Amino acid sequence: MADPLMDKKICVGVIGIGFGQQVHIPAFRSDARCDVTAICASTFARAQSVADRLQVPKAYGDWRQMLADPKIEAIAVATPPALQATIVMEALAKHKHVFCEKPLATARETAREMLEAACEAGLAHMVDFEFPEIEAWRRAKEILDSGSLGRVRHGVVSWQVETYVNRVGLKSWKSSPEDSGGALNLFVSHTFQYLEWLLGPIRNLSARLFSSAENRGQPQSDTLAVLCLEHANGTPVSVSVSSGAFLGTGHRVEIYGDEGSLVLDNPTSDYVSGFRLLYGTRKTARLETVHTEQPGSTEDGRVMVVGRLVERFANWIRDGIPGTPNLEDGYRVQCLLDAAHRAHKKGTQINVSCNQV
Repeated sequence: MADPLMDKKICVGVIGIGFGQQVHIPAFRSDARCDVTAICASTFARAQSVADRLQVPKAYGDWRQMLADPKIEAIAVATPPALQATIVMEALAKHKHVFCEKPLATARETAREMLEAACEAGLAHMVDFEFPEIEAWRRAKEILDSGSLGRVRHGVVSWQVETYVNRVGLKSWKSSPEDSGGALNLFVSHTFQYLEWLLGPIRNLSARLFSSAENRGQPQSDTLAVLCLEHANGTPVSVSVSSGAFLGTGHRVEIYGDEGSLVLDNPTSDYVSGFRLLYGTRKTARLETVHTEQPGSTEDGRVMVVGRLVERFANWIRDGIPGTPNLEDGYRVQCLLDAAHRAHKKGTQINVSCNQV
């Protein structure tokens, strides 16, 4: 006999109407097991407007009221990091599964508390690290794991874009250092995660942070992060990431080995669907395109890859199969962000330590 609880849809509440409405709602709706039943914004009027347009049954202007709804089984949080941590801790206390954005919080200690609370509650918890879900990146990982590049000599990451916030000088948490804005927290957080996925743990790093934003009497977050990383296997990687690069060249990851090289390159404004993978060996003596990412059925390529994370999140909730990336991965990235900030302040190389739960 079928278990009626397994047939019942997972009621999901989305908190935040920026990335929440653009990506979270369509991504969760792509999984037939999930039902987005509520959305929350900073005011009820804003939430209701989005709810009406996207046909979400309930709207809230206070996330605490949403979490008090016993029918909501899981939440997806798309708020600034400072607020996300508070929401997640309260959601876990109310025994709700959590799907988070990155960075998890504004401090390493807070991120660890979130991880410990999730483990203690025995609830599903995942973090939206998207790049390993892109097919071109998966192909790159397969090439690396096959050993066909030989010993990896070094890597180079260049991510040069101009965000809307920087282009128009918008006052936003994304440009506030106190709220974990800036290129390091918003972009290099992704880079840390995918480099460890590709090349293994980072053991040492140095970092310099710069701001090209106009100072209007307010502290300005970094718009350029330049880092030198050393992985545990000895592989060095140089990283340059800017959120203030007018007509920037996009996102490019290069990995060079004794016997071959590969490049992930995306010069487009679509952070996901614009990638192509180039690969070459000493035998071919040239880089050749071996995969070009094809746009999905949605205009925003992020919906497709977040949908893959949602599938694993739902598997965890329904079948008890833990998924990744989760709060442990989020905490690891928070440790690396903390190390980068300390390296910048001290002007020296930092050894990365991170005791996992």
